[in-house]
Parts: sequence; C-alpha cells; structure tokens
Amino acid sequence: MATEENPDREDRRRHHRHHGYMLIPAGVLLGLGIGLLAGYPGPGVLIGLGLGFIGSAVLAQQRSAPAGTEGMTVPSPRPRVGLVLVGVFLILVGIGLVWAPLRLPVIAALCLILLGLLFLFQAFIHR
Repeated sequence: MATEENPDREDRRRHHRHHGYMLIPAGVLLGLGIGLLAGYPGPGVLIGLGLGFIGSAVLAQQRSAPAGTEGMTVPSPRPRVGLVLVGVFLILVGIGLVWAPLRLPVIAALCLILLGLLFLFQAFIHR
C-alpha cells in the first residue's frame, strides 16, 4: 500500500535542504581540526562556527523558486543579518582569544552566555 507524503512536510524538507545549515557543524569541525593543528582548539572552533554562520546566512539568501520555475533561485525576502553579525562576533572572539588571552575570556564568556540565552529565547518565542 503506497502512502502519499504530506505536502507540507515535503515543503519543509525542501526549505531546509536549500538553506545550507549544515555549514555550521562543518565549520565547527573544520575549525576544531585546524585549531588542534595550530595549538588553539577553542578559538579554532569559534572561528569555524562564525564562518559557518556567515556561510549559512549567504546561502539562506537564496531559496528554491516557485513551482514552474525549476532550476532558478530567487533572493530570500528576509535578510539574515543576524546570522552574519553572530558569525562576525564569534570570529572576533576566536581571534581575540589568541591575541589577547588574558583580557578577553571573561568578557567573551559573558557575551557567549548572553548569545546562547538569546537563541533559547527566540526558539521558545517562535514555537
């Protein structure tokens, strides 16, 4: 007995497939690997995570086109400036941990905690 898939579910799958959110874990793993080789695993993860956020924001600007225009991409109506800002912040924190290891960790830790709380807050608001 063949069952048809829910069209909304297929739309959600197609929507997530084109956003490139897999760049975030890829950036973390690449940053960790390069950071381990360089002797700075923590800052490497932060820099890789930041690059993943920026890459996701860039790829999120394009989404699949409406039906009948296969193969075309159109700009997303909603800019992903927040992802770019988070990415730049994480890159700056990672670089700062290498260049100014005595002054930056406390400030960076507090900012990262606030950023995590902001993500949790947004996740519960958009539920």
